[in-house]
Amino acid sequence: MSLKALLALYHFNIQFVAGDEATYHLNVTEGLEPLLDLYLRNPEWKADLELQGHYLEFCEKEYPDIIDKIRKLCERGQIELISVHYSDQIYIAYPKLDFELSQKVNEEILSKCNLKRSNVFFAQENFFGPMVPEFMKKYGYDIALLARSYYEYFQRVENIAPYYEYDGIYVVLGAEGKYKYGDIEWNWIRYGDGEPVVTGVSPYKLFEYRARGDLIEELERRIKSYERDGYKPMTVGEFVKSLKESGIVPEKLGPILEGAWEMKRCRGVYQWMGYYYNPYEMDVEIRSLTYTSRKYVLAAMTLVKWAEKRDVDLAMERELLNKAIKRQLLAEVSDSTGWRPTFVEVGYTINESHMAIYYSLRIIESIKRKCNLKGKVLIDTWSGDVKPAEETKVKRKEVTLPLNIEWVGGEVEHHCYILSDDEYLIQVKIRPRGKVSGMKIPLAKDYIFYSPSLADDRIERIYLNDYACDKIYLPLPNGLLGIEEKTFIVKNNEKMHLAVTIDKNNKYIGFLVENVPPHRTFDWEFYIIKDEKKALRRAIELNVYPKVIV
Repeated sequence: MSLKALLALYHFNIQFVAGDEATYHLNVTEGLEPLLDLYLRNPEWKADLELQGHYLEFCEKEYPDIIDKIRKLCERGQIELISVHYSDQIYIAYPKLDFELSQKVNEEILSKCNLKRSNVFFAQENFFGPMVPEFMKKYGYDIALLARSYYEYFQRVENIAPYYEYDGIYVVLGAEGKYKYGDIEWNWIRYGDGEPVVTGVSPYKLFEYRARGDLIEELERRIKSYERDGYKPMTVGEFVKSLKESGIVPEKLGPILEGAWEMKRCRGVYQWMGYYYNPYEMDVEIRSLTYTSRKYVLAAMTLVKWAEKRDVDLAMERELLNKAIKRQLLAEVSDSTGWRPTFVEVGYTINESHMAIYYSLRIIESIKRKCNLKGKVLIDTWSGDVKPAEETKVKRKEVTLPLNIEWVGGEVEHHCYILSDDEYLIQVKIRPRGKVSGMKIPLAKDYIFYSPSLADDRIERIYLNDYACDKIYLPLPNGLLGIEEKTFIVKNNEKMHLAVTIDKNNKYIGFLVENVPPHRTFDWEFYIIKDEKKALRRAIELNVYPKVIV
């Protein structure tokens, strides 16, 4: 069976310039609507459209006619709607619970808009990781779209196949251009941001961001030209279905790790979690702040569940909790750190995090008053227990570091305390100087241990030589990294949520920041633990389900 498929993925992000609402309106009216109208005028054309729940929520409130157009295109089978999260989060940098909450909020918005999303998975910045298929299957996704450059970073590939199989899901690699595999031909006319397609620029250029008739006409000519050449416009779902029906067996996808779609440029998640582009950028500070706000949101969630078992009216608290959760998910957006965040984008996450804290504290104080909880209480977000907080004084003995650490760049003051025979607490004050600052640890083995994103409660061993790249960058959402069987590092993400760099050639593991502006000071904190089970428990209690005193 021969097949010539014409594919397109238009990825739109209402948080393209997070916090600048003028760009939100232009994004819809100048970037999205003219593209929708083009497809409405050509009922045989098909494409994949990715929209976050926050985008749909904005349209439902401000531009309900846009929702009608999307619904019409979906009902006609022209548009395959992809929507996997509420906010365009860097979801692989946070615990699994956050992505599950994002799914829940997103599904509620889709239902309110009377829209049905597809079974195709594509996330902001094409973030992906080895445990995502498990998450996909749980929530009804069975096709993942991944950038060709992402896969080629981890595995050398000469010619890509039309589709792959990976842990029970199908994977289609995307990159603009024509491809051939036997009698199968496919052509990606777009695989990326939808905003510049009919405008020629991004929403950052506020006064230039307008739909251009010449670009709309050029896109129309291109698609019609491909149709004359025998290409059939298809959605990704239809493409995979046709491949299966034609008897094409998917190739096996090789080992992959956490990353994004332009791996060589962004260095995995490091672009968002360690590389400072602008002088006012705050990668580590912002990502750490979101762990502080997350802590209070979890405490509020836990207290609401605890109070539900008592005869208490919680209508107001539930409403505030929905607001707190949404604010937290918005705070986790990738755009406040990353490529070239503007001043307003940096402030966006700071504001959203503090609003999440504000709503959470209102909930906590209200329930404490209604349930007659006096003084400080300890909320265990893991077990759900709520009890009076007891003052404890911990005596710590300072000792020398039990690990060979090279301090890089700037001024460093560190203290190491022994907590038990197999656990140490290290506190570091670092004032970055020069291009790169932080700490390096010798890479002693050809493998490491870590907890992959969306798998906070397990530890996996990965062999570094299974990957073609020289450097590996991992977000460590639960903070855990094992450098050998009896040496685990657990970073406190509320203090130092930055990506770890594993340099295979130079044999080091680095917790490093790059291009940090002068006069910054970091207070980092991490543990060195000699027992695997104890390290995992510490990681979960510290970063996933913390104990909170309020």
